[in-house]
Amino acid sequence: MTYRRWAVDGWRGWEATDAMLDVEACLAAHARGGGRRSRHARSLRLETAHGVVFVKSYPAPGARRARRAFTMGRALVAAGLRAPRTLLVGSRAGDGLLVTADAGGEDLLTAVARLAGPDAGLRLEKRRLLHALGDEVARLHAAGFVHGDLVPPNLRWAEGAFVFLDNDRTHRIRLPLQTRRNLVQLGRFVVDGVGASDRMRVLWSYAAARGLGRVRRQRLARWLMRKITARRCAIDHIAPDVAARAGFRTLMRSGGPFDSGRVPLDPVEGAAG
Repeated sequence: MTYRRWAVDGWRGWEATDAMLDVEACLAAHARGGGRRSRHARSLRLETAHGVVFVKSYPAPGARRARRAFTMGRALVAAGLRAPRTLLVGSRAGDGLLVTADAGGEDLLTAVARLAGPDAGLRLEKRRLLHALGDEVARLHAAGFVHGDLVPPNLRWAEGAFVFLDNDRTHRIRLPLQTRRNLVQLGRFVVDGVGASDRMRVLWSYAAARGLGRVRRQRLARWLMRKITARRCAIDHIAPDVAARAGFRTLMRSGGPFDSGRVPLDPVEGAAG
């Protein structure tokens, strides 16, 4: 995709040449506020004559985040991965603006929930999905990237492939162990329909794609259990001794005593709904 410079009412940035985008409508959506909020941004779904777009606003000094999301999204695509298509990026007085096309498909949580249940065909499809997840995160890391916030809502399953959303903190790998952070982010949530064996499927697929042998794979699994347990205790205010007595399977079991039933959904660019 190619881009051209644009400038309107003090905004300056880049616009996709083939976007057919109503820029004024996007700026109006930014000005009126609303939508989903996170600590750093606000995201609003906007229906246009040419399809659904997502207008993501970054209050000052968030302009660099908008630019990073634009740059890293293009870098991911250039590496053979998938990210939402950026239609417009700009800044004004420190504020940032990012407009992306709808990535389509369904988020990871919805995809897994759809495949949960006793039906053998659905179970097989869920296993394939989880194996594909491990493979895709391995591809991300092998391509030299670490996602900034690889939580389930920031992954979409569309047309048989994963799309990485919310790339304003995605960056190039500087130290090899940085990749482990993504595995902790992805694994720390209790997810409906995902048990301990499902978690191992994701990890084993990841390890195989990264060329990790049995010893390194088992060492990584033990490290992840410790880190995920620590994160659950810190974020969900679970006493460490209580978590230790319960064990990892119970701590992370869907419908179990530590399942709050809540997965935080940060606003993301390119997500449907």
